[in-house]
Amino acid sequence: MPFNRLNHSILGEIRPRFALKIDSDPEKAIDHVEDSIHKEKTVSGDRSNQLLFVKTPSWEQHYWSPEMSVRIEIEEYTDYTTVSCLVGPKQTVWALWAFIYSSILLVTVFGGIFGLVQYNQEGSSGWVWVIPIGVILLSSAFIASKIGQRKGRDQMLHLISFLYHSLEEIGSVERLERR
Repeated sequence: MPFNRLNHSILGEIRPRFALKIDSDPEKAIDHVEDSIHKEKTVSGDRSNQLLFVKTPSWEQHYWSPEMSVRIEIEEYTDYTTVSCLVGPKQTVWALWAFIYSSILLVTVFGGIFGLVQYNQEGSSGWVWVIPIGVILLSSAFIASKIGQRKGRDQMLHLISFLYHSLEEIGSVERLERR
């Protein structure tokens, strides 16, 4: 993705983040983007002070639909306004998958340790099977999350494009290379 070409970390792939530089007042910019959200029927959103949440409309949403949080502010020691964006799954989806990964990992590690200790003491243990089963389940969960991420990709690109074009209407927009 061109907005995220500098961040090749796992977190950068799961929740892409990028920053833009605009030559406009933060309040004017966030008001303009909020007005654009209300005019455009292909996006929806909410505002909380200097934070804006841009989403796909409810009738187009599916389980894997992304949402983008946008923070517009003037940073210290700069003469421009920074637009910081974070794109990712809905918070409920994010929490569910974090719980799934944590649960599988927890059962695999502790069940595997218990099985290995029991195997060393008694010569056999059914708990040793927890390790390969856990690896298979973790791999399956990872593949499922990647399939979901791919399913929401077009919506994510639409949200980014909407924000970029909305900001271009009030001035020049430039990508910051610091993230």
